[in-house]
Amino acid sequence: MKFTTTLLAATATLAAFVNADMLQINNPTAGTVWTAGVSNFVGWSGNCASMGTSAKNVTVILNTGPSEAVRYVATLGTLDCSGTNTRTDLTVPLTIPSGTYSIVVRTDPELSYTNMFTIKNPSDTASVTPSATVSGTSETPSVVPHAAAVANSAEGVKANTVLAGLGAMVFAAASQFLL
Repeated sequence: MKFTTTLLAATATLAAFVNADMLQINNPTAGTVWTAGVSNFVGWSGNCASMGTSAKNVTVILNTGPSEAVRYVATLGTLDCSGTNTRTDLTVPLTIPSGTYSIVVRTDPELSYTNMFTIKNPSDTASVTPSATVSGTSETPSVVPHAAAVANSAEGVKANTVLAGLGAMVFAAASQFLL
């Protein structure tokens, strides 16, 4: 009985120690929308004072992808979680496209994570390029798509059509062997 009580007390102490170094991030949350190019904030409760002087300069990383395949996107900056601070302002670079992201704060020994949230980039919209009048006729302005839209271009459609055709041929050939 005494062993069980001691084991439970040790487990509770260890859990408190680990949680003391992990921040509870309360912004951004799943419904949050950040805008690239402007100041946004990371908010948290708790502190990571046990990290010593390194708690004054903890790295904040932007990731994308599901939890089983998280991919690094960018380092957004640092935060100071050594004492009573509970927020820091960060700016998402305009090079980051609109999408769904998460943040990891590199607290030690455990990392602190956010849920997935949205980043909108005002630079993502297509831009209109004016064109000149040639021989008395006016050309139609052309739309310059965002780089991600290239996959939907004529070249992208051709490539996807060829791949789909090849896939159908492979499936048909494989079916012959199975019959």
